[in-house]
Amino acid sequence: MDTAQQAVARSFVDLRNHHAGATILVCGCGESLTRLTNGEGILTIGVNDVGRWFTPDYLVVLNQRRRFDPDRYAYIEASRAGTLVTQLDPAEFDHPNVVTFRLGRRGGTARSDDDTLAYSSTSPYVAIQLARHLGARRIGLLGVDFGDRHFFGQTGPHAQAGQLSRIDAEYGALAAACQADGVELVNLSPVSRLRSVPRADLMTWMHTDPSRAAPRVFFVHYRFLSCGTVFDTGLREAADSLGIPAAHADWDAPDLDTQIAAFQPDLLFVVHGRRFVKRWGKRFDGLRSAVWLVDEPYEVDDTARWSGHFDVVFVNDPATVSRHRNAHGLEVAYAPVLHHPGSGQGGAGVRARSYGVGFIGGGNPARERMLGALADHGLLDYVVGGPWRDPRVAARCLAANVSPADAAALYRDTRIVINVFRDRHHYNRDALPGLAANPRIFEALACGAAVVSEPRPGLHALLPELPTFDSEAQAIAVIGRLLADDAARLRVQQACAARIRQSRYQDRLATALAIAVGWPAAHAAPDAPSRPDAGMDAPHDLALRTDTRYNPAPHSFASDRIAPPIRQRGVMTVDADWDGTGPVVQATGDGVFVIDPGPQRGPALERGLVSRLRFDDVDLAFEARLTPGACLLAKVHQQHRIDQSTDSYHLLISARRAYLARHDHVFTQVGPPGHGWVAWRLTAANGVLTVYRDGLLLHRVRDTALHGGYAFLGAMGGAVHLRGIQLKRTDPSPVRRSARALLPIRARRPRLSIVTTVYDRVDCLRRCIASVQNLDFDDFEHLIVADHPPAHVVAAIHQIVDEINDPRVGFYNLAQRHNDWGIAPAAAGLQRARGDYLAFLSDDNGYTPDHFDPLIHALQRDPALGFVYCSCRYDGRLVLNHPVPRPGRIDLGQPLFRRELFDVHLNNDLPFDMMAWDWHLVDMLMRRGVRWKHVDRPSFLFRLAQYPELWAS
Repeated sequence: MDTAQQAVARSFVDLRNHHAGATILVCGCGESLTRLTNGEGILTIGVNDVGRWFTPDYLVVLNQRRRFDPDRYAYIEASRAGTLVTQLDPAEFDHPNVVTFRLGRRGGTARSDDDTLAYSSTSPYVAIQLARHLGARRIGLLGVDFGDRHFFGQTGPHAQAGQLSRIDAEYGALAAACQADGVELVNLSPVSRLRSVPRADLMTWMHTDPSRAAPRVFFVHYRFLSCGTVFDTGLREAADSLGIPAAHADWDAPDLDTQIAAFQPDLLFVVHGRRFVKRWGKRFDGLRSAVWLVDEPYEVDDTARWSGHFDVVFVNDPATVSRHRNAHGLEVAYAPVLHHPGSGQGGAGVRARSYGVGFIGGGNPARERMLGALADHGLLDYVVGGPWRDPRVAARCLAANVSPADAAALYRDTRIVINVFRDRHHYNRDALPGLAANPRIFEALACGAAVVSEPRPGLHALLPELPTFDSEAQAIAVIGRLLADDAARLRVQQACAARIRQSRYQDRLATALAIAVGWPAAHAAPDAPSRPDAGMDAPHDLALRTDTRYNPAPHSFASDRIAPPIRQRGVMTVDADWDGTGPVVQATGDGVFVIDPGPQRGPALERGLVSRLRFDDVDLAFEARLTPGACLLAKVHQQHRIDQSTDSYHLLISARRAYLARHDHVFTQVGPPGHGWVAWRLTAANGVLTVYRDGLLLHRVRDTALHGGYAFLGAMGGAVHLRGIQLKRTDPSPVRRSARALLPIRARRPRLSIVTTVYDRVDCLRRCIASVQNLDFDDFEHLIVADHPPAHVVAAIHQIVDEINDPRVGFYNLAQRHNDWGIAPAAAGLQRARGDYLAFLSDDNGYTPDHFDPLIHALQRDPALGFVYCSCRYDGRLVLNHPVPRPGRIDLGQPLFRRELFDVHLNNDLPFDMMAWDWHLVDMLMRRGVRWKHVDRPSFLFRLAQYPELWAS
């Protein structure tokens, strides 16, 4: 704002609502302030010496001169800010317009109604309170970073870094208070260590027309008897995903009117509505309102009597649109935060799901007839709900009711969910037939279950692949066939799940807001404003590693225009490895790339960087940080260079979930990344896919479906920041192993992986390795994993491995001591094992030379076997040769496992926490139906030192 045109205020009282409804930018002195390059048309409040970068409209100074270095205070003395605001004696400042206030409550969050401002230990906190006092409707934070740099140079660790947790909590409480007052407070710094304030992109925020900003929505929820709070959960997630300022309350909240008045919504969105209207009547007639009727057509005679209370009516079934004024169809949906396939292998596959067929819902005669018939044929594992009068059904009832989360968990553990529609219409005198899908269909499919359903007219158009039945006999035949054919069932489930990808609550909410208040989701990404570089050509080459040099001379927006970073238009050349896939990539000048395709989310909408070359074996590494709402996709072996809908191995990362997948097949879920920088690495080589986070292996899986393709780094739904990008082709040729190599590098996968765990028994380990080296079978890798022993032990192990000089042997030392009966080092070895077969070998045990040949021969001869085990020479005293595995009668070193057992049954991990974990591992596999065989040859040596005749040579 031009300070010459600003009405000068002489007292703090004069400042109250001085800029009512304004957008105000609060600026600290962190390094992110340099991102502010053009502030015309926006009110600014700076703190301390921001004047060396720009001239703010208001400057807040709380500390006395002695608290500043002289060079910093010089900029405060020379400030040309329109108004200087302080609690200090105005005589300390040589400024024409000083306004003073009194410090109020420390950590307070209320807006000032007198001459005080609540404060904390940081100046920007007071500046936010000043913005509220000025009447701001939108407040952005920039330069409030708490990092090691100020915008004018490296300053070392922030003086209050040790108090960051408390400070972050204070800012979070202030953000909540702002939201309750109808004020938007967002953090515009991508490097800020504050996590409690919602984030937004600076350029988008500054150039968003408030009249086109996301509407403020107050949701009024209803607790359903059958489905509980599923609509509440779904709409909360939807509002968050769309960036909608929202508040939520139940219809019977005693202070609902007070909450709504304080929030000042643009739209009152009521779910169900009957109880809301009965209690509140026309209390909220002055507000724009909408109701979502989610029980049509069963209750249409009743809902049609009172739906006219609302400006807009949404019905879950189009059959009743004509019965309501200003009505629109809005089908039910699923909530990704609740309804997702989970981490079990195989999606809808048989091995990952305990139940064959299940049903969750209320009881009625039609449902009981169908479920009873399925029970008679052994095709019903459970029901939930009721009440059930049929004893065949009642006997399989798990509970009268379950929470939405428990229902979703059941769906994730069920192969087929049966769907039978209601046959009782409480308020539907004309017997209008239902046309739409019900929540059960969307939720079960999203959870990875297959659905077999009664037909409906609108159901076939939505889900043409969905198996349906017209009779009990047809249902029995269809379900029986799908249970017997896992591949067919999986194909049907995946085809149907693909059809409902855009049937989330956020998709429904976006549609509702477009109809109710004219706000399509595209409004969240306004057209980019004109820029000083609008006539420039995009640079032909933009290096991934850039150097930024800062000129610390003072700047003013009115005189010295600092050109913003150049954005690329069209297909962009980044460097010799990458091209851009659209005008979405920006280099910030500090080695960071920002990929910002806008808020749209959906299949194949991701945009970013694509490799110029196709790779057969590839290693992709990078660091990433996500802004709110953003989703990162890192891909290798993408089949088509530009078409994002083609198959790939991909890592999808968002704030709520992250997973590794091949197209629609999820290999594993991983933890979401949080708000800071996270290092990721994705490799595909020799038919093995791996993903690492911050240097730790998260998952490893064999998959040979894709034999090469392009690499891709991109985003959708918001901006993703990337740095340290490395893309390289892995060398498939064998090389000599370094003494500190993590794994031996081989031209192909070995047939056998042997995992040896060790702590400090170096002499035992030497004998153990010698027994492995003496094996007749030589197609193996030997992974030695230490549980973080002392440094001298690590050095000794390195020496042993180097003396052997065998590329098949690799050594890995855990980053910290676990002392958990060897579980942690065994799990680390498991995750790095590449062989078709896997054996565990403790450091004090060993083998006879002919140990593996008969075991491998047994597994090759009978593919149905999961593991085989030999007999054991035990401690020089006896032989363990029990034909059935029993506790205390089998050691972990005896079995030879198929490697895929751990992927299928244990999520590639050893999820145990007890001393006898080795027996629990064998017992778990047996309980899950894994077949085994005993090969009665005493070729495993327990306590190798007791058999010198077998190792001395």
